[in-house]
Amino acid sequence: MEEKIVSLKEKGLTLKQIAEQLDMPIGKVQYAWRKWRAQHGDVTAATAAPTRKAEGKKQMKSSKKATKSKSTKQVSTTLQSDTSHQSPLLEQAPEGYWKLPDRYDADLMHAVVQSPNSVYVFWEVSDAVKETLAMQFMRPWEDLPKAFRILDVTLLDYTSGHANRSYTFELPEMTNSWFVRPLDPNTTYVFEFGIRTMEGEFLPLVATTPLDTPRAEPAGVGRFAEPVRRWQYGEVESPELLDTLPKYAAYRFVR
Repeated sequence: MEEKIVSLKEKGLTLKQIAEQLDMPIGKVQYAWRKWRAQHGDVTAATAAPTRKAEGKKQMKSSKKATKSKSTKQVSTTLQSDTSHQSPLLEQAPEGYWKLPDRYDADLMHAVVQSPNSVYVFWEVSDAVKETLAMQFMRPWEDLPKAFRILDVTLLDYTSGHANRSYTFELPEMTNSWFVRPLDPNTTYVFEFGIRTMEGEFLPLVATTPLDTPRAEPAGVGRFAEPVRRWQYGEVESPELLDTLPKYAAYRFVR
């Protein structure tokens, strides 16, 4: 069988053509051909083609490396040319990563609910406001006493200046955030940051929007239960809610 395969191979037939002519599996023909070459030491022909293939692969690898290095250089030059168009609010760290600035030089104050009894508040005061206050009170901003006020405005309009209760306490210098606790659940709060005047009065600089703490008990009980009951049974003509809140929010699903 090997002699037939060798004779047909010498005539220029491929292993697939030999397998079709001898009606044999291609794997069996390949095995017989490799066995015959190993026995007769015919390695020159076997190594010549792989050598050419290896040379071709080396050329392909070198061309790929050259292309990759070229594309890398192009990307790096593109990044270098685009650095001037980056946002001025961004600052490049030593490691090469972009990071957010420490402050935005704006007047802001936000509150985030953590639990029915805890709220996280953070704020910032712009340099323009600090300079104005320093000129007005003739004291550097760092020397002005900082204070924090908590307002309970449940069922009230905060813009009218009314509050059920309030609590003010002093803050350490260079403080820009605070965990406020313990608070009452199911209550509307407003938080303010400001300074103490020479007379000891609180001067608010920034404030949050009204914030409701979550319930700590099932709906239908608590401080809103009685107002809801009076409106539900027609004892009052209009809901006893904040004028700034949608009046359908708490009553649409009750009546």
